Order: sequence, then C-alpha cells, then structure tokens
Amino acid sequence: MQHIICISNHQVKQALKGEGFIKTTEQIFDLSQLWIGPRPHLEEDEHFKQIIPYIILSYQDKIAVYQRTKKGGESRLHNSNSIGFGGHIDAFDLAYDNEGVIDLDQTIETSAQREIDEELNVSNIVSKSQLGYIIDNSNPVGRVHIGVVERWELSSDEIHSNEDEIKVLGLYNINELKAMNSNMENWSEHIINGL
Repeated sequence: MQHIICISNHQVKQALKGEGFIKTTEQIFDLSQLWIGPRPHLEEDEHFKQIIPYIILSYQDKIAVYQRTKKGGESRLHNSNSIGFGGHIDAFDLAYDNEGVIDLDQTIETSAQREIDEELNVSNIVSKSQLGYIIDNSNPVGRVHIGVVERWELSSDEIHSNEDEIKVLGLYNINELKAMNSNMENWSEHIINGL
C-alpha cells in the first residue's frame, strides 16, 4: 500500500489565507505537522492535505499542456487538461539534512523530479523557481490536497510522454491558455488566471 506525505489541514489554514493560486516563495509547512499515511485513507480524510509538487514546464514564455487520459489513476481528473506535472510525495522520496531532520524543500524536489522522469521525456531543465501554492476547497479532490507550484524552464520545446495516461498537447502562451480554460482542471485554471 502506498504511503504518502501530508500536512495537517489546520496548519495549512493558519499559514495560508484565502483560496486559489496564492503567490509566495515563503516555506509555509511546519515539519511538526507532517504525517506519513496510507493513500487510500488520506484521499478521504479532510483533516489532512496531501502535498503535491505541481510543476509548470515552460520554454520561451510558453507553457506545456497535457490531457489526463482514462488510463490515469485519478478518475476524478480524467479528460481534463492540465499545466501541472507531478504527483504525490511517496515515503521513499523523503530527504534529510545532516542532523537527520526532514529537508522538505529537497523532498519536494526529489518527488517532482521522479514524477517528471517517470511521466515525460524532456530536455534539460535550466532553471527552477517556486511560484506559490494552490488551495481549492471547492471539490473533494481539492479539499485533501495542497499544491506546491514551481516553474521549471526547459532548454528546448521537446516534450514527449512516457505514459499512456498523459497526452502532451503542446506549448502555449498565456492568451492561448486562457482560451483553453473551459477544459482545464481547477488547479491549472487558478494558476493561468493568476499568471
């Protein structure tokens, strides 16, 4: 059974006010409020928010878009378009500092890189920057997740999927993305509107 990293929902509410795409580079997670638990339980328990690296891949001001096919695991997101690559942080993604304390920034980075490597064949990543967080309590999926939004700049526009559940649609500028909003998953829509 998959075990994943989450944070107390109460701590998230204290650290971040509002909903949607919240722009900040501040680290908001209190390590004392982290928990590792079984994914089936956490998908239903709104006392916790699963931490999800949500990586935007870009090249020369264009952003990669993909569609989640019916072969993907999260049926609640099938056939939606997305600009966020990534997924749950597994227990084996945990990284530690020299004193044995969890290094959450490195853990998020390790998990995000693993997901990108599993899902895609992309060119070299030339820069990484944190953009903020996604909070969306409007639906059952959103109420049990928090997105850590980062933008990774690629060295070319070559992006190919390694998995049947991801269909890469291409790279689009912000105006093109806004025109696609009606078929975007909620998190992507929030980010597009906030960029």
